[in-house]
Amino acid sequence: MFLRIAYLGGALLAGFAPVYANECLAPPSTIKGQLRIVESTHPDGTPIRAFVVFVEDGQCVSIEDLEGDRADVVLRDIHLAPKDDETARWSDAVGKEVTVQGRMGLPFTAWHVGSAMMFDAAISAVRTSSDE
Repeated sequence: MFLRIAYLGGALLAGFAPVYANECLAPPSTIKGQLRIVESTHPDGTPIRAFVVFVEDGQCVSIEDLEGDRADVVLRDIHLAPKDDETARWSDAVGKEVTVQGRMGLPFTAWHVGSAMMFDAAISAVRTSSDE
């Protein structure tokens, strides 16, 4: 009898394990990854050229959309929406490891590329190969 209860309890706990294993975190205000330029096309045919940070080990984050609903997203490629005139110096950082700060959000138009957006983005550090 005890053995049956132990098996049943183990089976119940195993059923809940995926829920706990997949909990997503609050979105970070700082990300690190490689800065690239992604070129795409809007559905209306207009070309899109976006600065995107690619992260190696994407973490699951819970991001709020414009209506306040939350969605779980694995961060892999984050489209940067610059703060003010930030992009003037971003071209020099393309292909390099960068640290970017901003506010995370979900893509909400056809102009957005990537798994998430970073609004008011500012590059705070650029790591070159000589830094390694």
